[in-house]
Amino acid sequence: MFVEKIVSEGLAHNSYIVGDYTEALVVDPKRDVDSYIDVADSKCCRIRFVFETHRNEDYLIGSRELEHLTGCRIIHGGHLDFGYGEPAREGDIFNIGRLMLKVLETPGHTPESLSYLLYPPSKEDIPWVVFTGDALFYGDVGRTDLRGEEMKSELASTLYDSLHEKLMPLGEHTIVYPAHGAGSSCGGNISDLAVSTIGYERATNPMLSLSREEFIEKKKMENIPIPLYFKMMHEQNQRGPALINIKRAEPMDAFMFAEAIPDCITIDTRSPLSFASGHIKGSYNIWMEGMAKFPGWILEYEKDILLITERQEDVETARRYLARIGFDDIRGSLCKGIEDWQNRGMPLEQSGVYTVADLYERLKERKDMFLLDVREKGEYASGHIPGAINIYVGELERRLQEVPSVQPIVSICSAGNRSGLAASILKRRGYRQVYNLIGGTTAWKEKSYPTEKQE
Repeated sequence: MFVEKIVSEGLAHNSYIVGDYTEALVVDPKRDVDSYIDVADSKCCRIRFVFETHRNEDYLIGSRELEHLTGCRIIHGGHLDFGYGEPAREGDIFNIGRLMLKVLETPGHTPESLSYLLYPPSKEDIPWVVFTGDALFYGDVGRTDLRGEEMKSELASTLYDSLHEKLMPLGEHTIVYPAHGAGSSCGGNISDLAVSTIGYERATNPMLSLSREEFIEKKKMENIPIPLYFKMMHEQNQRGPALINIKRAEPMDAFMFAEAIPDCITIDTRSPLSFASGHIKGSYNIWMEGMAKFPGWILEYEKDILLITERQEDVETARRYLARIGFDDIRGSLCKGIEDWQNRGMPLEQSGVYTVADLYERLKERKDMFLLDVREKGEYASGHIPGAINIYVGELERRLQEVPSVQPIVSICSAGNRSGLAASILKRRGYRQVYNLIGGTTAWKEKSYPTEKQE
């Protein structure tokens, strides 16, 4: 008998494979499903079921891939018209080896959301594990704004009932396995815990101590960015994503790569410092873990992608991350990296960097610098460099009219990765004096330089 959590890096997405004897089930699989098959094979199990907790928003579900490869059945909520699989309702029971899985309807994050109770052998009245999807996280609960502002209050009220009438009564001992961890776009303040229980969440999760009115008001005021690609994930996950049919990313030398650039989007996954010192004009700088979601904020699905990586083996990692959010058309990669490009004397563009000490001293001398904080609103409000203007990096290209083109611009985030992406966006759009603050607000606060807070 086993339960294994499989984490999709960058997305902070959790999926699970559970097995007993020769049978296994998977909860909320990512699109590239080889890890589940590897676990099942190593345990001599056959994957019989996939259970989806809801129509996912931030990645493409791998259910149809597993169905295609293993012949398993797909189970999901009955309150949405899916184009594949089978609907389940409150109280439905499924058996895997000696284990029993019971369906619990827990709407609120979405109307069709389900949780699944797992019971150990001979303990059919005492739940052992609950897979909560996006209803209950560690230290937080699911967002309720993905069906539009007009449904926020209604879904918040429904979620409150699901939490207090369905999940909290399960017992203090029950292990909680949610669909996301810290850093996910599906929650605002998810705790960075390896595991939790109903009892621990009851004692520590601030959302569970609120009255219904307080809970609804809190949810109404919640303001988490909604990536543009969520809409596409909604549509594909409802009808069933296409089976993966990804061609190999062709290794290209510098000349082949240059010929392909006009018809493609170029992504450079090197560190912000490496990118700033020399990069191909027009390329986006998205660090490797950021590849799991930020392409969905800024790229067009209709265009092929070219990759520049630090190491050749990083190409496969980038390809997997892109496939999870629906980018399948990877034209090729710069085979020997940026070194091949520069050794052939081909043109490189540069952008500037500041350390926090350099910027602190420079701000004493110059008052014309435009400080652009590209973090989320909550991060910005909790403490930012005085005078900084907040535009989230995922919204920057649509709000460039708010960024002056004649002033030096310093791009700021918590460490330098998101601000590196923002700097690359500005350079692509013709901004000339662009700097990335290396170390970001983390280093700024470490130096005890002044910050401002905002309600």
